[in-house]
Amino acid sequence: MNSLIEIWRHKNYRTALVVAVVALLWLASGLLGSGEQGESPATDGAAGGKAAPVSVRARRLEARPFTTRVTVNARTEANRSVRLRAELDGVITGLPVPEGRSVEKGDVICRLEAEDRPQRLERARAALRKAELDFAATRRLREKGLQSEADLAQQEMALANARAEFERARVEMENLEIRAPFAGVINQRAVELGDYIRRGEECATLLDLDPILVVGEVSEGEVGSLSPGAPAAAELHQGRAVEGRLRYVSQEAHTVTRAYRVEVAVDNGDGGLRAGLSGRLVLPTGEVRAHLINSSLLALDDRGKLGVRHLDRENRVQFANVQLVGDGSEGVWVTGLPEETNLITVGQEYVTAGQVVAVTQEDGQSALPPPAPGSGLPAVRQVADPVTPDGEGNRP
Repeated sequence: MNSLIEIWRHKNYRTALVVAVVALLWLASGLLGSGEQGESPATDGAAGGKAAPVSVRARRLEARPFTTRVTVNARTEANRSVRLRAELDGVITGLPVPEGRSVEKGDVICRLEAEDRPQRLERARAALRKAELDFAATRRLREKGLQSEADLAQQEMALANARAEFERARVEMENLEIRAPFAGVINQRAVELGDYIRRGEECATLLDLDPILVVGEVSEGEVGSLSPGAPAAAELHQGRAVEGRLRYVSQEAHTVTRAYRVEVAVDNGDGGLRAGLSGRLVLPTGEVRAHLINSSLLALDDRGKLGVRHLDRENRVQFANVQLVGDGSEGVWVTGLPEETNLITVGQEYVTAGQVVAVTQEDGQSALPPPAPGSGLPAVRQVADPVTPDGEGNRP
């Protein structure tokens, strides 16, 4: 007791004790107040009866055929690209076609100086004529028994050598002119007039741009769905859209990217497309039955998977997981819904699975428009609220 009296005499201790008592009284009053208020909802609920159902809007949708596709980064390439090389040593004496011009098959691209090759061809022709006469004479003598078999074989070998020399001289004369092996465009010249070119060195680069190729790479999970010959489309630089056919699907993955090369051939008869343009390549992979909806109607369940809310015949809310198979300016295409679906279009954030709702049915079975401003209905958000124990991903 003396200790308590001694504590009470100190002003600081007295103040702390008074504050503690006031705090305890305040906490006690809150607990009592909450208990009294906790009974009011039950009383009110009993007095007011059953709550009115939540009102939503819904629209009946039917599944439609949708062509699934894979979209990859792409670029244009020439159908063929050849570096024309010299087969002889010599001085460049003619370049008939300038860079950037189109040529036909067989047109002369580069011309070399003839030097003494025409004379060598005449000499080889004369030697061949003599060898043919000698062989014919020896064969007649052999038939008369005036020549041996060895003499005939010797003349036959001389004739073969003469033919080979003549053919070599003739080919050299032809190789003085480097010609286009196919129709295309001279993209680049590697020599100028007066340059000395050696055998195997490049004269010019020839590109075949009709058809032009749109090439890309697809993953190993998508390549199995592609079929050569199927139609394909691409959107190139500055929004130019082109169409073609899937011409080639590689049978071996790239060693680094582990992706497979694909080629789409696009008609380029007017020469409007160039090699090296970047774009996006769209390849069809099959056809499924899908629904076209607004992306804002998508929600997440407690596992983080996409889904939408729809109604059964009793206007009871159901949550169905869906899979995105395509998108566009009108909305997104999804699978996983019943063939005929009564989809909640407005108010889906305020209901949960199993809840019976009051429905205002909308007309039409096309793409779903967003709610009109000022309609008085709650706006629909694209991203779901935090998940709740009911597995719906939104709170009512």
